[in-house]
Amino acid sequence: MFDGLFNPVRLKNRILFVAPSAGAWETWRSLLESKGLRAEAMESVQRASEYLAVLAWDAAVVDIEALPDPLESCLRLLKALEASPAAAPLIVVSGNTQLEAVSGLRHCGASDHLAKPFPPERLLERISVALAAADERVNGFSVGRSARRASVKRGMGRERVAACPCSSDALPPGLIIGRSPAIQRVIEQVQLVASKRTTVLITGETGTGKERVARAIHALSRRQGLPMISVNCGGIPANLLEDEFFGHVKGAFTDAHQQRIGRFEQAHGSNIFLDEIGDLPLELQPKLLRVLQEREIHRIGGSNTIRTDARVLAATNVDLWSRVAEGTFREDLFYRINVFPIHLPPLRERREDIPLFVDHFLERFCRRDGVERKYLDPAAETALMVRPWPGNIRELENAVEIAVIRSQDRICVAIEDFPAPRRTPQRETASAMLDSGLPFDFKRLVNEFERGLIHRVLEQTNGNKTQAAEVLHLKRTTLIEKLKKFDTASAPVHEI
Repeated sequence: MFDGLFNPVRLKNRILFVAPSAGAWETWRSLLESKGLRAEAMESVQRASEYLAVLAWDAAVVDIEALPDPLESCLRLLKALEASPAAAPLIVVSGNTQLEAVSGLRHCGASDHLAKPFPPERLLERISVALAAADERVNGFSVGRSARRASVKRGMGRERVAACPCSSDALPPGLIIGRSPAIQRVIEQVQLVASKRTTVLITGETGTGKERVARAIHALSRRQGLPMISVNCGGIPANLLEDEFFGHVKGAFTDAHQQRIGRFEQAHGSNIFLDEIGDLPLELQPKLLRVLQEREIHRIGGSNTIRTDARVLAATNVDLWSRVAEGTFREDLFYRINVFPIHLPPLRERREDIPLFVDHFLERFCRRDGVERKYLDPAAETALMVRPWPGNIRELENAVEIAVIRSQDRICVAIEDFPAPRRTPQRETASAMLDSGLPFDFKRLVNEFERGLIHRVLEQTNGNKTQAAEVLHLKRTTLIEKLKKFDTASAPVHEI
């Protein structure tokens, strides 16, 4: 009789129970899960508060009968709910001896009260009413913290468009810097995909700002009310990465003294940024593929299936398709990751943005160090714009920090204040070899020309091998063989 009370969109919402008595909780959980609701129980208010700090819950139910100090404990829980990003209602369950505490809790913000004994279906009804009331409150707010909460009140089946506080395509100041056509195309792509649930693959050389693009997508998305969760797939040992992704249950292994919530579960309703996805261990790739396909995870050692609505933003500085050809990256996972590709150009292809970066970094480092604002000498600006910057924006940032220190009390930063250009191994161009008058290897010269040409075309096609093969008038299989021979993915760009 209560099926009609539930909005189908809300059927997989999270319900948090604080129930020191396990008997009643098991009865309630079975009923809730039969209606498609996700329910988890905490044995203490302290533990529930920890969960509220990392995950968004749609409603909380607390059985105060077995709590040592019901009023004080529940006030702590209400405070945790107030600090959490989601406006979750609190329903209090009690016996007849706790009515005074219940009265105080209703006065302090508890949304409802159920007195024992009651049929389990009554709890379903009260949860439905509380969720509906919360939706009305959320949709009625438009600014401030209430609007921020509204952005994370969501169902697993869709995102809540009406409550989204981010209706503008404007990026937060300083997140992506640049006026060049190359970076403007990137910004357009960010604005195009940000509000969708689509998986995004951000490619580009080291130091080009891939994480900043991910943060820009998050800032413009309907999920910006929750923090973006980040995982460096190349910076965590393979044997620990699965636990980082999915968490574990208590007793799953020797040192598992308590349950741990993984990153994908923390990112429920938000975005998860997987940096250096190309370094993901091969044995973990099928499990990530399952998350992308099924939207569910299993904690290590656990048998329960946990649904997660985490949108994946991935980044890599390697050619994933070359990794597929090598057998170190699954082809099916590649297609799941590479749904909406965004390629970040290196700094040498957006030189007009260099003065903007320098000015931004000068202002930031001067403010950080508490010194008078410094400015770049025009001659230094010209010199910096012709440098190769193989480390891209990260290298430029470090160079500006050094220049601020070396310039001491001077307001004008000169080129001498910057470190010398980093020397990188360069292969000779044909003209340089001929002009040198020295003997050279013809076959090696031709191979270097092909390598540079293929790499340039791949950059123009955002790594699309089929399009690159068409531009080069090659068969796709021939292009892939040449990539294997030249190892283009790790080769720098050269003049040709």
